Amino acid sequence: MIDRIREKGIALTEYAIDLHDAWLAPLGFTLGSPRDADRRGAHVAVRHPDARRLCPELIAAGVVPDFREPDSIRLGLSPLTTTFTDVWTGFGRLREFAAR
Repeated sequence: MIDRIREKGIALTEYAIDLHDAWLAPLGFTLGSPRDADRRGAHVAVRHPDARRLCPELIAAGVVPDFREPDSIRLGLSPLTTTFTDVWTGFGRLREFAAR
């Protein structure tokens, strides 16, 4: 059972990283988490100069990030409660807000 939970956590974070690369990197984001799943938990951090502004906007839209100084947005992707649709939606909101 634990192995399946870990597998979903890896799949969620790999998906988030793919969305980062496709949607956010062109908007000036960089990945703050390791790309190697063995060095990464079930969260992804993205870095952007406007991270402090973006976090409250995400929260208002129902996405709950964790701001980390100086410029990181950390998104927890709990494999027990987070769906792939949640990841799509959250990263879509982040892309929308950053593009303004």
